[in-house]
Amino acid sequence: MKTENYIIEIFISTMFILLLFYSSDPIIYDDSYRYLKSSLKDPPLYSMVINLMEKIFNSLNSVIILQAVSLAFGIIFFTKTVGNIFKLDLTIRLLISFFLFLPTIKFYNNLLTEPLSNAFSLLFVSFLIKLIYDFKIQNLIWCAIFIIGLLLIRSQFIILYPVILITFLGIFYINRSKKKIIYLTITFVSIFIIHNSLLILNKSINQNFKKKDTILTSYSGVFNFIYIDSIYISSPEDIKLFKSEKLKETVSKIFFEVNKRKALVKYYDGRGHFGLSYAKIRDNAILPLQELAVKENTTVIALKNEIAKTLIIKNYKGYIKLIFKKFYDSTWLFIFVPFFMLLSSLLRFYKIKSNFSLVIIFLSLFSLSNHSVVYLFGRVQPRYLIYSDFILLIFIFISFWIFLNFKKNI
Repeated sequence: MKTENYIIEIFISTMFILLLFYSSDPIIYDDSYRYLKSSLKDPPLYSMVINLMEKIFNSLNSVIILQAVSLAFGIIFFTKTVGNIFKLDLTIRLLISFFLFLPTIKFYNNLLTEPLSNAFSLLFVSFLIKLIYDFKIQNLIWCAIFIIGLLLIRSQFIILYPVILITFLGIFYINRSKKKIIYLTITFVSIFIIHNSLLILNKSINQNFKKKDTILTSYSGVFNFIYIDSIYISSPEDIKLFKSEKLKETVSKIFFEVNKRKALVKYYDGRGHFGLSYAKIRDNAILPLQELAVKENTTVIALKNEIAKTLIIKNYKGYIKLIFKKFYDSTWLFIFVPFFMLLSSLLRFYKIKSNFSLVIIFLSLFSLSNHSVVYLFGRVQPRYLIYSDFILLIFIFISFWIFLNFKKNI
């Protein structure tokens, strides 16, 4: 057993041990309480992990240790996988593992879904790349396991359905085999059935939540984010669009407070304005909407749904403009780069059924779809994009390394 064969394992393990020695105390944010309380509005996996670790070890520190171990394993496995498939030398492998380690310093001890999601993403991508280069049932099964894990840890990963479908079709296109298409079809259908069955089961088990909690829930659901967008792009004059006098009065209160704090698009003063306005719109709508929800025996989310639909239908041009503004105000480069990577790899894949082209197609789609779902249905924050962006950067680095080595041998 040669020590140099385990340099990556030793390096990453040492880095994470040092991190844990520095601190294994959990950092708790406002969102953390949703997972501590097992909110029905979130996928159940992370809450289950927290509850299980607390029951076994009676400490939240154990969750942080589990997250660190998962991240370390994910980085090691990913580095070894791409290193073996693309014949990377030790220096390149060390650089890859180091670049993947750097962002984890920021969030390894956060009591949020990001650490486990990042670890699962690395493992999922690793097994999918292995599947593309070596179609084995074990790679397919592990790939499916981590896809289900990601779907059960963050709703954001609903993007994986179209990404996986296209990638599976690409695998079949490379080598048209009846056996492969049967395995791929069974796997895709199984992912869908297992994922949705577990969500339904979780909802059934926890259906005894208080009705008041459901009524007053303010921060969950797709329309929570679309609602914020709809208020931002609208003006106080749009209050007249609402037929219900009570809803009109509530929306009027919201617009009064939001307008007073200059959180509407008419006050746009450059990049970052929407990010600052988001919290102002969210916080100044809580009480009026909760009061109306109780009076009308409905839910806050239902009210946000109605408000969003009404305002966006009227201001659809402003909504489309806002989506593009989100692109510009955040990481627009990570839209154009994967788009041109996708375009070039599709052209290459059509001419030559290349495994490497399919890998780039998959990673480009993963990045583009991840950004798109965040821009459309969420608040743009870097922590929502780490799952795809760092992996994409690593493969840009690998692509350059392969190209330069190829040119060197010409």
